[in-house]
Amino acid sequence: MLLGWFAVWTAGAYLLLDAVIGAKDQGDLGIIAGSLMGALGGLFAFLTAFVITIEWGQHREAEHTVGMEADACVRLAWISRSPGCDGAAIRRDLAAYLRSVLNEEWPALRDGAGCEATHDRMGELQYRVRGIAAEPDVAASVSADLTTAADAIAVTRSERLNAAARDLPTPLFLLAFLSGIVLALNAVVLALHLGHAYSLAIAGIVALIPLDLALLLAIAMPFKGDLHVEGHALVRVLENLRRERYGPI
Repeated sequence: MLLGWFAVWTAGAYLLLDAVIGAKDQGDLGIIAGSLMGALGGLFAFLTAFVITIEWGQHREAEHTVGMEADACVRLAWISRSPGCDGAAIRRDLAAYLRSVLNEEWPALRDGAGCEATHDRMGELQYRVRGIAAEPDVAASVSADLTTAADAIAVTRSERLNAAARDLPTPLFLLAFLSGIVLALNAVVLALHLGHAYSLAIAGIVALIPLDLALLLAIAMPFKGDLHVEGHALVRVLENLRRERYGPI
């Protein structure tokens, strides 16, 4: 969409300026545009690189959070096999929680929201784990490990929801977008001065501007779009629970 929009308005600007501005004035403007091309290109590259670096870091952080949530689920599943624990009950509640995350909450993450049903499954899991950890037959070390793993699941889910709620800062994107507009307009003026033979090369530069902005938007939404965070780590844990690799459920 960005590429089509840039192609239409830059082509229109080229035809309009070619019709309005005389040949002599085109030459004078072309000299000025040529001297500004490096500065404007550097500014656009710096702004987009700065924003992409920030957003890509947050995207990787969201991926790491999902991995940490899966790790916490695995720890709880293994600890549930400790002597004195009703491990089957814990693993059943854990499987119910993971099913809710993948089937109900994951689609809601695209809108930056959580799911009440998943929150309820989390509450049931926490209540179950703490109830079993408080039983007298459970060793103190096992009780501490159970509650620590359950707390880790709750914390990583909260971090995942926070990552989904984050959005691209509007002022930063607008600044990068406006710098791209100015760079594209400067390239159009330069194309008038250089002539039609150089228009293809300059069109390639203009085409890179919307693609750069599109990449910025794609990675700014970690749970939406083509470059989104996948829940494969959680799927593997749920599949192992179903196969009873951590014990019967």
